[in-house]
Amino acid sequence: MRNSTTWARAAAAILLAGGGLLAATPAQAAATACSGSACDGKDPAVYCQGDARTVESTTLGQALLELRYSPSCRAAWGRISNAGYDTRDQFTPYVTVHRNSDGREYSCSVPNGDTDCYTRMVNDANVTSYAKGMWDSGARIYEGRTASY
Repeated sequence: MRNSTTWARAAAAILLAGGGLLAATPAQAAATACSGSACDGKDPAVYCQGDARTVESTTLGQALLELRYSPSCRAAWGRISNAGYDTRDQFTPYVTVHRNSDGREYSCSVPNGDTDCYTRMVNDANVTSYAKGMWDSGARIYEGRTASY
C-alpha cells in the first residue's frame, strides 16, 4: 500500500511540474489573491473571480451592464455582456468602473466580433463604486449606470 501511495504522489508531482494540468492547490490559489488596495488595476479573472457576484445591474438595450464584487478581495469591477455590435455602428460598446471616493476608473471596450468585456478592479474596501457604460444598437445609443455598491 505504501508503494502505491508513494507512486501516486510522484505521478501527481510530475503532472504538476510538467504542464500544470491539475488544479492549483489552496496554497497556490491564495498566492494569486489580492485584497483591497492591492487589487487596484488587477485582472479579476486572475485574482478574484472565485467568489465574485453581481451586486448591481441594469440593461442598455439588449446589453447587460453589471457591477461585480468579490467579498474576499474587497474589490469591484464592471462587466458588459450581450453587447455585440456591427463595425458600421458609430460607437464601440464599453464599460467603466468608477470608485466614488477618488474617481479612479478602469474601462474596457468590447472587441470587434465579441459580445462582452470586463474592466480591471478597483479597491472597494470601505468605499463605494458603480459601473457605467454604453451600447450602440445601430438605431439607438443606450447609456446608463448601476447604483453604487
